[in-house]
Amino acid sequence: MPPTMLPTSAYEALGLPSDEVRVLTGPNPSAPTATSAASPNVLQAQPAAAGPLGPNESNITLYAELLLHIRTIALFASLHSLHTRETKAKLSADGSSITVTHEGESATTRLPIKVKGSGDAALSLPAKPPSKELTLRLEIGENEGSNFFGAVQAEERKVNIVPWDGSSLNSKRNLEIRCRLCENPVVPCGKIREWRDLPSENWAEMMDFWHCHKPDEHHLHDHTHEETMGKKGYAAGNRLTAVNGVGFIDLVSFLLKEQDCIGIELSTKADSSELESLCCKECRHILGTPDEPADGWRIWKWSIGIKDTVSPSTPSMSTFTVRKWISARFLYLIENTGLRKFHVHPDTPSSPSSSASTPMQGLLLWVFTPDLIFSSSRGRRDPTRAMKVFYQEKNWMSSKDGAQESSSVEEVAFPREFFEELRRGLREGGSLLPVGARWFQGWKVGLLERFDVGEGA
Repeated sequence: MPPTMLPTSAYEALGLPSDEVRVLTGPNPSAPTATSAASPNVLQAQPAAAGPLGPNESNITLYAELLLHIRTIALFASLHSLHTRETKAKLSADGSSITVTHEGESATTRLPIKVKGSGDAALSLPAKPPSKELTLRLEIGENEGSNFFGAVQAEERKVNIVPWDGSSLNSKRNLEIRCRLCENPVVPCGKIREWRDLPSENWAEMMDFWHCHKPDEHHLHDHTHEETMGKKGYAAGNRLTAVNGVGFIDLVSFLLKEQDCIGIELSTKADSSELESLCCKECRHILGTPDEPADGWRIWKWSIGIKDTVSPSTPSMSTFTVRKWISARFLYLIENTGLRKFHVHPDTPSSPSSSASTPMQGLLLWVFTPDLIFSSSRGRRDPTRAMKVFYQEKNWMSSKDGAQESSSVEEVAFPREFFEELRRGLREGGSLLPVGARWFQGWKVGLLERFDVGEGA
Protein backbone atom coordinates (compact mmCIF):
# COMPACT_ATOMS: atom_id res chain seq x y z
CA MET A 1 0.00 0.00 0.00
CA PRO A 2 1.52 3.36 -0.96
CA PRO A 3 2.45 5.68 1.93
CA THR A 4 -0.07 8.30 2.94
CA MET A 5 1.00 11.84 2.11
CA LEU A 6 0.74 14.32 4.96
CA PRO A 7 -1.18 17.53 4.21
CA THR A 8 0.86 20.71 4.02
CA SER A 9 -1.20 22.09 6.87
CA ALA A 10 -3.94 21.00 9.24
CA TYR A 11 -6.57 22.97 7.39
CA GLU A 12 -6.97 21.06 4.12
CA ALA A 13 -10.49 20.00 3.16
CA LEU A 14 -11.70 16.76 4.67
CA GLY A 15 -13.84 16.04 1.63
CA LEU A 16 -16.80 15.05 3.77
CA PRO A 17 -20.31 14.57 2.39
CA SER A 18 -22.98 16.66 4.08
CA ASP A 19 -24.64 13.63 5.62
CA GLU A 20 -21.51 12.92 7.66
CA VAL A 21 -21.62 16.20 9.54
CA ARG A 22 -23.95 16.15 12.53
CA VAL A 23 -24.62 19.36 14.42
CA LEU A 24 -25.42 19.44 18.12
CA THR A 25 -26.53 22.79 19.46
CA GLY A 26 -27.32 24.18 22.84
CA PRO A 27 -26.60 26.95 25.34
CA ASN A 28 -23.45 26.90 27.40
CA PRO A 29 -24.04 23.92 29.72
CA SER A 30 -24.01 24.49 33.45
CA ALA A 31 -22.94 20.96 34.26
CA PRO A 32 -20.20 18.93 32.59
CA THR A 33 -21.26 16.38 30.01
CA ALA A 34 -19.28 13.63 28.35
CA THR A 35 -18.26 15.98 25.57
CA SER A 36 -17.54 18.91 27.84
CA ALA A 37 -15.35 16.76 30.01
CA ALA A 38 -13.26 16.03 26.94
CA SER A 39 -12.89 19.73 26.28
CA PRO A 40 -13.48 21.70 29.49
CA ASN A 41 -11.41 24.59 28.17
CA VAL A 42 -14.15 25.38 25.65
CA LEU A 43 -17.39 24.17 27.17
CA GLN A 44 -17.00 24.80 30.90
CA ALA A 45 -16.00 28.43 30.77
CA GLN A 46 -17.12 30.79 33.50
CA PRO A 47 -19.01 33.95 32.58
CA ALA A 48 -17.22 37.26 32.80
CA ALA A 49 -18.19 40.87 32.45
CA ALA A 50 -17.96 42.20 28.90
CA GLY A 51 -15.63 45.11 28.27
CA PRO A 52 -16.18 48.04 25.90
CA LEU A 53 -16.18 47.23 22.19
CA GLY A 54 -13.28 48.33 20.04
CA PRO A 55 -13.58 50.15 16.70
CA ASN A 56 -15.51 48.15 14.08
CA GLU A 57 -15.98 45.32 16.57
CA SER A 58 -19.16 43.29 16.43
CA ASN A 59 -21.30 42.60 19.49
CA ILE A 60 -21.12 38.94 18.46
CA THR A 61 -17.92 37.00 19.07
CA LEU A 62 -17.37 33.59 17.49
CA TYR A 63 -14.63 31.15 18.38
CA ALA A 64 -14.20 27.73 16.74
CA GLU A 65 -11.81 25.04 17.89
CA LEU A 66 -10.96 21.67 16.38
CA LEU A 67 -10.96 18.99 19.07
CA LEU A 68 -8.86 16.28 17.45
CA HIS A 69 -9.31 13.54 20.03
CA ILE A 70 -13.11 13.55 19.85
CA ARG A 71 -13.26 14.60 16.16
CA THR A 72 -15.45 17.58 16.83
CA ILE A 73 -15.50 21.27 15.95
CA ALA A 74 -16.68 23.31 18.93
CA LEU A 75 -18.14 26.70 18.04
CA PHE A 76 -18.65 29.14 20.90
CA ALA A 77 -20.85 32.20 20.26
CA SER A 78 -21.07 35.15 22.66
CA LEU A 79 -24.06 37.49 22.14
CA HIS A 80 -24.80 40.91 23.67
CA SER A 81 -28.34 39.81 24.62
CA LEU A 82 -30.34 36.61 25.08
CA HIS A 83 -30.80 34.63 21.89
CA THR A 84 -34.27 34.31 20.40
CA ARG A 85 -36.00 32.36 17.62
CA GLU A 86 -34.67 34.97 15.21
CA THR A 87 -31.05 34.16 16.08
CA LYS A 88 -29.63 32.18 13.17
CA ALA A 89 -26.47 30.19 12.50
CA LYS A 90 -25.57 29.24 8.93
CA LEU A 91 -22.83 27.06 7.47
CA SER A 92 -21.46 28.44 4.18
CA ALA A 93 -21.97 26.61 0.90
CA ASP A 94 -18.29 25.66 0.65
CA GLY A 95 -18.22 24.48 4.27
CA SER A 96 -15.38 26.83 5.25
CA SER A 97 -17.18 29.24 7.60
CA ILE A 98 -20.13 29.78 9.92
CA THR A 99 -22.14 33.00 10.26
CA VAL A 100 -24.28 33.85 13.29
CA THR A 101 -26.94 36.58 12.99
CA HIS A 102 -28.62 38.14 16.00
CA GLU A 103 -30.82 41.26 16.25
CA GLY A 104 -29.72 42.64 12.90
CA GLU A 105 -26.03 42.06 13.53
CA SER A 106 -23.85 39.23 12.24
CA ALA A 107 -20.37 37.77 12.67
CA THR A 108 -18.53 35.19 10.59
CA THR A 109 -15.60 32.93 11.40
CA ARG A 110 -13.76 30.40 9.31
CA LEU A 111 -13.78 26.84 10.56
CA PRO A 112 -10.52 25.21 11.66
CA ILE A 113 -11.08 22.69 8.86
CA LYS A 114 -13.13 22.91 5.69
CA VAL A 115 -16.23 20.71 5.56
CA LYS A 116 -17.59 20.03 2.09
CA GLY A 117 -21.34 20.08 1.62
CA SER A 118 -23.93 21.25 -0.89
CA GLY A 119 -25.64 24.63 -0.44
CA ASP A 120 -25.97 26.80 2.65
CA ALA A 121 -26.93 24.81 5.74
CA ALA A 122 -29.04 26.51 8.41
CA LEU A 123 -28.24 25.27 11.89
CA SER A 124 -31.23 25.28 14.21
CA LEU A 125 -30.75 26.79 17.65
CA PRO A 126 -32.81 25.76 20.68
CA ALA A 127 -35.58 28.13 21.72
CA LYS A 128 -35.12 27.40 25.43
CA PRO A 129 -33.48 28.18 27.70
CA PRO A 130 -32.46 31.61 26.31
CA SER A 131 -28.78 32.41 26.75
CA LYS A 132 -26.08 34.89 25.72
CA GLU A 133 -23.57 32.05 25.38
CA LEU A 134 -24.21 29.37 22.77
CA THR A 135 -22.17 26.29 22.00
CA LEU A 136 -22.46 24.39 18.73
CA ARG A 137 -20.66 21.13 18.26
CA LEU A 138 -20.11 19.68 14.80
CA GLU A 139 -19.37 15.98 15.02
CA ILE A 140 -17.34 14.98 11.97
CA GLY A 141 -17.12 11.64 10.23
CA GLU A 142 -14.26 10.92 7.84
CA ASN A 143 -14.58 9.67 4.27
CA GLU A 144 -13.39 6.15 3.54
CA GLY A 145 -9.78 6.28 2.38
CA SER A 146 -9.15 9.67 3.98
CA ASN A 147 -6.39 9.93 6.56
CA PHE A 148 -6.81 13.53 7.72
CA PHE A 149 -7.12 12.81 11.42
CA GLY A 150 -4.25 10.36 11.25
CA ALA A 151 -2.12 12.97 9.48
CA VAL A 152 -2.75 15.79 11.96
CA GLN A 153 -1.93 13.43 14.82
CA ALA A 154 1.15 11.97 13.08
CA GLU A 155 4.61 12.01 14.62
CA GLU A 156 5.62 14.92 12.38
CA ARG A 157 3.11 17.18 14.11
CA LYS A 158 4.07 16.01 17.59
CA VAL A 159 7.58 17.40 17.23
CA ASN A 160 8.36 20.80 18.74
CA ILE A 161 9.07 22.63 15.49
CA VAL A 162 11.86 25.19 15.89
CA PRO A 163 13.13 27.05 12.78
CA TRP A 164 16.74 27.97 11.96
CA ASP A 165 18.57 24.84 13.01
CA GLY A 166 22.08 24.00 11.84
CA SER A 167 21.00 21.93 8.86
CA SER A 168 18.68 24.59 7.41
CA LEU A 169 21.16 27.44 7.92
CA ASN A 170 24.12 25.51 6.49
CA SER A 171 22.07 24.98 3.32
CA LYS A 172 21.88 28.77 2.88
CA ARG A 173 25.43 29.60 1.84
CA ASN A 174 24.86 33.34 1.50
CA LEU A 175 22.66 34.21 4.46
CA GLU A 176 22.80 37.50 6.30
CA ILE A 177 21.47 38.20 9.79
CA ARG A 178 19.57 41.47 10.07
CA CYS A 179 17.86 43.50 12.76
CA ARG A 180 14.18 42.61 12.82
CA LEU A 181 13.04 46.25 13.09
CA CYS A 182 15.25 48.26 10.74
CA GLU A 183 16.69 45.37 8.66
CA ASN A 184 20.21 46.66 9.18
CA PRO A 185 22.77 43.84 8.59
CA VAL A 186 24.17 42.87 11.98
CA VAL A 187 26.09 39.75 10.89
CA PRO A 188 27.13 40.24 7.25
CA CYS A 189 27.14 37.53 4.62
CA GLY A 190 30.24 35.34 4.82
CA LYS A 191 31.06 35.99 8.48
CA ILE A 192 29.64 32.65 9.65
CA ARG A 193 31.16 29.71 7.75
CA GLU A 194 29.43 26.94 9.71
CA TRP A 195 26.38 26.50 11.94
CA ARG A 196 26.30 23.87 14.69
CA ASP A 197 23.38 22.72 16.82
CA LEU A 198 23.86 22.51 20.57
CA PRO A 199 22.39 19.31 22.03
CA SER A 200 20.34 20.96 24.79
CA GLU A 201 20.51 23.67 27.43
CA ASN A 202 21.94 21.24 30.00
CA TRP A 203 24.50 19.75 27.63
CA ALA A 204 27.39 20.61 30.00
CA GLU A 205 25.85 18.52 32.78
CA MET A 206 25.37 15.63 30.38
CA MET A 207 29.04 15.79 29.40
CA ASP A 208 29.81 13.95 32.63
CA PHE A 209 28.06 10.93 31.14
CA TRP A 210 29.72 11.13 27.72
CA HIS A 211 33.08 9.73 26.67
CA CYS A 212 35.96 12.09 27.36
CA HIS A 213 37.64 11.13 24.06
CA LYS A 214 36.10 10.11 20.78
CA PRO A 215 37.47 6.85 19.29
CA ASP A 216 39.40 8.69 16.57
CA GLU A 217 40.97 11.09 19.10
CA HIS A 218 42.15 8.70 21.81
CA HIS A 219 45.73 8.80 20.53
CA LEU A 220 46.07 12.60 20.75
CA HIS A 221 48.34 14.12 23.38
CA ASP A 222 46.80 16.36 26.05
CA HIS A 223 47.76 19.65 24.36
CA THR A 224 46.64 18.48 20.92
CA HIS A 225 43.38 17.11 22.32
CA GLU A 226 42.65 20.38 24.14
CA GLU A 227 43.31 22.33 20.95
CA THR A 228 41.00 20.04 18.98
CA MET A 229 38.19 20.42 21.50
CA GLY A 230 38.66 24.18 21.50
CA LYS A 231 38.10 24.31 17.75
CA LYS A 232 34.82 22.46 18.23
CA GLY A 233 33.67 25.01 20.79
CA TYR A 234 34.29 22.78 23.81
CA ALA A 235 36.98 24.21 26.04
CA ALA A 236 38.65 22.73 29.09
CA GLY A 237 36.30 21.80 31.90
CA ASN A 238 33.37 21.05 29.53
CA ARG A 239 32.77 24.76 28.94
CA LEU A 240 31.25 26.00 25.70
CA THR A 241 33.14 28.87 24.09
CA ALA A 242 32.30 30.93 21.03
CA VAL A 243 34.46 30.38 17.94
CA ASN A 244 35.25 32.81 15.13
CA GLY A 245 33.27 32.00 11.99
CA VAL A 246 31.06 29.44 13.76
CA GLY A 247 27.48 29.96 14.90
CA PHE A 248 26.24 27.74 17.75
CA ILE A 249 22.46 27.28 17.84
CA ASP A 250 20.15 26.48 20.71
CA LEU A 251 16.38 26.67 20.96
CA VAL A 252 15.94 30.45 20.85
CA SER A 253 19.38 31.99 20.33
CA PHE A 254 22.65 32.03 18.41
CA LEU A 255 26.02 32.08 20.19
CA LEU A 256 28.46 34.11 18.08
CA LYS A 257 31.88 35.63 18.49
CA GLU A 258 31.83 39.38 19.09
CA GLN A 259 34.11 40.01 16.09
CA ASP A 260 31.50 38.45 13.75
CA CYS A 261 28.71 40.80 14.89
CA ILE A 262 29.57 43.89 12.87
CA GLY A 263 26.24 45.71 13.30
CA ILE A 264 25.83 45.10 17.03
CA GLU A 265 27.19 47.02 19.98
CA LEU A 266 27.10 46.65 23.75
CA SER A 267 24.77 49.08 25.49
CA THR A 268 25.46 50.56 28.90
CA LYS A 269 23.30 49.64 31.88
CA ALA A 270 21.05 52.38 33.26
CA ASP A 271 21.28 50.87 36.75
CA SER A 272 22.39 47.70 38.50
CA SER A 273 18.92 46.13 38.21
CA GLU A 274 19.26 45.79 34.42
CA LEU A 275 21.16 43.19 32.45
CA GLU A 276 23.73 44.24 29.89
CA SER A 277 22.22 44.11 26.43
CA LEU A 278 23.34 44.04 22.81
CA CYS A 279 21.74 46.60 20.50
CA CYS A 280 21.48 47.24 16.79
CA LYS A 281 23.85 50.09 15.91
CA GLU A 282 21.23 51.72 13.70
CA CYS A 283 17.93 51.63 15.61
CA ARG A 284 19.06 50.55 19.13
CA HIS A 285 16.69 47.58 19.08
CA ILE A 286 17.79 45.03 21.71
CA LEU A 287 19.14 41.91 19.99
CA GLY A 288 20.60 39.86 22.82
CA THR A 289 22.97 39.73 25.78
CA PRO A 290 26.69 39.06 26.32
CA ASP A 291 27.56 35.52 27.38
CA GLU A 292 30.72 36.00 29.45
CA PRO A 293 31.24 32.31 30.40
CA ALA A 294 31.18 31.41 26.70
CA ASP A 295 33.24 34.45 25.69
CA GLY A 296 30.64 35.36 23.09
CA TRP A 297 27.37 37.12 22.34
CA ARG A 298 23.91 35.56 22.58
CA ILE A 299 21.66 36.84 19.76
CA TRP A 300 17.96 36.14 20.27
CA LYS A 301 16.18 34.56 17.32
CA TRP A 302 13.03 36.57 17.93
CA SER A 303 14.91 39.87 17.54
CA ILE A 304 16.46 39.22 14.14
CA GLY A 305 15.62 38.15 10.60
CA ILE A 306 17.53 36.06 8.06
CA LYS A 307 17.99 37.09 4.42
CA ASP A 308 19.31 34.97 1.56
CA THR A 309 21.41 37.57 -0.29
CA VAL A 310 21.69 35.63 -3.56
CA SER A 311 18.04 34.72 -4.06
CA PRO A 312 16.20 37.51 -5.95
CA SER A 313 12.95 35.53 -5.67
CA THR A 314 12.89 36.16 -1.89
CA PRO A 315 13.40 39.90 -1.47
CA SER A 316 12.12 40.01 2.10
CA MET A 317 13.92 38.53 5.07
CA SER A 318 12.56 35.58 7.01
CA THR A 319 11.15 36.37 10.47
CA PHE A 320 8.77 34.75 12.95
CA THR A 321 6.53 36.24 15.62
CA VAL A 322 7.94 36.42 19.15
CA ARG A 323 4.98 34.46 20.47
CA LYS A 324 5.84 31.41 18.40
CA TRP A 325 9.32 31.36 19.95
CA ILE A 326 7.69 31.62 23.39
CA SER A 327 5.49 28.60 22.64
CA ALA A 328 8.52 26.65 21.42
CA ARG A 329 10.24 27.46 24.70
CA PHE A 330 7.34 26.13 26.78
CA LEU A 331 7.03 22.99 24.65
CA TYR A 332 10.73 22.35 25.24
CA LEU A 333 10.25 22.75 29.00
CA ILE A 334 7.27 20.38 28.98
CA GLU A 335 9.30 17.76 27.11
CA ASN A 336 12.27 18.02 29.47
CA THR A 337 10.59 18.51 32.85
CA GLY A 338 7.29 16.68 32.41
CA LEU A 339 5.54 19.67 34.03
CA ARG A 340 2.77 21.87 32.67
CA LYS A 341 2.85 24.66 35.27
CA PHE A 342 5.48 27.40 35.26
CA HIS A 343 6.16 30.48 37.36
CA VAL A 344 7.65 32.93 34.88
CA HIS A 345 9.41 36.16 35.80
CA PRO A 346 11.79 38.63 34.13
CA ASP A 347 15.47 37.78 34.29
CA THR A 348 17.53 40.02 36.59
CA PRO A 349 21.28 40.28 37.22
CA SER A 350 22.54 38.33 40.21
CA SER A 351 24.48 40.50 42.59
CA PRO A 352 25.20 40.48 46.33
CA SER A 353 23.30 43.75 46.70
CA SER A 354 20.05 42.43 45.22
CA SER A 355 17.43 41.65 47.80
CA ALA A 356 16.03 38.14 47.80
CA SER A 357 12.99 39.30 49.76
CA THR A 358 11.78 41.84 47.17
CA PRO A 359 8.84 40.48 45.16
CA MET A 360 8.71 41.16 41.43
CA GLN A 361 6.04 40.78 38.78
CA GLY A 362 5.46 37.30 37.50
CA LEU A 363 2.99 34.97 35.81
CA LEU A 364 1.85 31.56 37.01
CA LEU A 365 1.08 29.57 33.84
CA TRP A 366 -0.67 26.27 33.22
CA VAL A 367 -0.21 25.00 29.65
CA PHE A 368 -3.58 23.31 29.49
CA THR A 369 -3.72 22.37 25.79
CA PRO A 370 -0.29 22.27 24.09
CA ASP A 371 -1.72 21.81 20.58
CA LEU A 372 -4.98 23.00 19.08
CA ILE A 373 -6.33 24.60 15.90
CA PHE A 374 -8.69 27.55 16.30
CA SER A 375 -10.50 30.28 14.40
CA SER A 376 -11.92 33.55 15.70
CA SER A 377 -14.26 36.16 14.23
CA ARG A 378 -12.19 39.06 15.56
CA GLY A 379 -10.65 40.35 12.34
CA ARG A 380 -8.15 37.54 11.71
CA ARG A 381 -7.23 35.24 8.85
CA ASP A 382 -7.50 31.95 10.69
CA PRO A 383 -7.22 28.94 11.26
CA THR A 384 -4.22 29.14 13.55
CA ARG A 385 -2.20 26.49 15.35
CA ALA A 386 -1.76 27.46 18.99
CA MET A 387 -1.58 26.35 22.59
CA LYS A 388 -4.16 27.24 25.23
CA VAL A 389 -2.69 28.63 28.44
CA PHE A 390 -4.36 29.34 31.77
CA TYR A 391 -2.58 32.04 33.75
CA GLN A 392 -2.63 34.17 36.89
CA GLU A 393 -0.79 37.36 37.74
CA LYS A 394 1.41 36.25 40.64
CA ASN A 395 4.45 38.02 42.05
CA TRP A 396 7.67 36.05 42.23
CA MET A 397 10.29 36.24 44.97
CA SER A 398 13.64 34.46 44.88
CA SER A 399 14.36 32.00 47.64
CA LYS A 400 17.40 32.63 49.84
CA ASP A 401 18.40 28.98 49.82
CA GLY A 402 17.52 28.51 46.13
CA ALA A 403 14.68 26.09 46.92
CA GLN A 404 11.88 25.76 44.36
CA GLU A 405 8.42 26.87 45.44
CA SER A 406 6.76 23.59 44.43
CA SER A 407 7.81 20.33 42.84
CA SER A 408 4.87 20.66 40.43
CA VAL A 409 5.80 24.19 39.29
CA GLU A 410 8.93 25.01 37.31
CA GLU A 411 10.53 28.42 37.80
CA VAL A 412 11.44 30.09 34.50
CA ALA A 413 13.34 33.34 33.96
CA PHE A 414 12.73 35.14 30.65
CA PRO A 415 14.53 38.19 29.26
CA ARG A 416 12.35 41.18 30.10
CA GLU A 417 11.35 41.79 26.47
CA PHE A 418 10.39 38.12 26.14
CA PHE A 419 8.39 38.27 29.38
CA GLU A 420 6.50 41.42 28.38
CA GLU A 421 5.63 39.91 24.99
CA LEU A 422 4.35 36.80 26.78
CA ARG A 423 2.09 38.96 28.92
CA ARG A 424 0.78 40.88 25.89
CA GLY A 425 0.33 37.68 23.91
CA LEU A 426 -1.78 36.03 26.59
CA ARG A 427 -4.00 39.09 26.97
CA GLU A 428 -4.49 39.55 23.23
CA GLY A 429 -5.01 35.82 22.72
CA GLY A 430 -7.64 35.84 25.44
CA SER A 431 -9.48 38.70 23.73
CA LEU A 432 -10.08 36.40 20.73
CA LEU A 433 -12.22 34.20 22.93
CA PRO A 434 -15.89 34.92 23.64
CA VAL A 435 -16.48 36.60 26.98
CA GLY A 436 -17.76 33.43 28.61
CA ALA A 437 -14.63 31.47 27.68
CA ARG A 438 -12.02 33.86 29.06
CA TRP A 439 -11.99 32.38 32.57
CA PHE A 440 -11.74 28.84 33.91
CA GLN A 441 -12.01 28.15 37.65
CA GLY A 442 -10.10 31.27 38.70
CA TRP A 443 -7.62 31.19 35.80
CA LYS A 444 -7.53 33.65 32.93
CA VAL A 445 -7.44 31.94 29.54
CA GLY A 446 -5.07 32.96 26.76
CA LEU A 447 -3.87 31.65 23.39
CA LEU A 448 -0.29 31.58 22.09
CA GLU A 449 0.46 30.82 18.45
CA ARG A 450 2.94 28.02 17.82
CA PHE A 451 5.03 26.87 14.86
CA ASP A 452 3.28 24.64 12.33
CA VAL A 453 4.57 21.99 9.96
CA GLY A 454 6.53 23.64 7.15
CA GLU A 455 7.90 26.50 9.26
CA GLY A 456 11.04 24.70 10.33
CA ALA A 457 13.14 25.71 7.33
